[in-house]
Amino acid sequence: LYLLARSPEWQQRVRDEVQNVTGGKPVTAADLPNLPITQRVLKESMRLYPPVPAMTRVNREATDLGGIALPQPALIVIPVFAVHRHKALWDDPDRFDPDRFLPENEARMQRTQFMPFGAGPRVCIGAAFAINEATAILATFLQSVRFDWDGRHKPEPVSRVTLHPKGGMPLTVTML
Repeated sequence: LYLLARSPEWQQRVRDEVQNVTGGKPVTAADLPNLPITQRVLKESMRLYPPVPAMTRVNREATDLGGIALPQPALIVIPVFAVHRHKALWDDPDRFDPDRFLPENEARMQRTQFMPFGAGPRVCIGAAFAINEATAILATFLQSVRFDWDGRHKPEPVSRVTLHPKGGMPLTVTML
């Protein structure tokens, strides 16, 4: 919501898409595949602020990782937050740009370039449900409210098990 409040043009694009798909009626499960802009906004938001900012794994056997010998067992930390903002993987990585997730751009992404729900055999089994749920919630919100940013508060990410903004994220909510 913070990213949309800072990008009113994207907020309006999502609102227009939802209106065109639903005709002002409540969002249904059948509508979700027809909300690609809304889903791109969610993916880009999770790229900038991944729900789980880091993952840990333990290697099964001794291995070499980028010239570093790792004994077994070794705790390996995967810094998702840093990967999602790495300059070698993303152009202008701190900029909010949902078009990064246009189908043709997603097709060129490396498998572990975007991993808000993890990757590999331990990927979150609820990922698809979470995306559908978030799409429905965001679409429902934007049917009737506008979110505005005060221009002062910026999120200071705090990493716990999940990522949270320190002190919350005040936004103005206006009924439409």
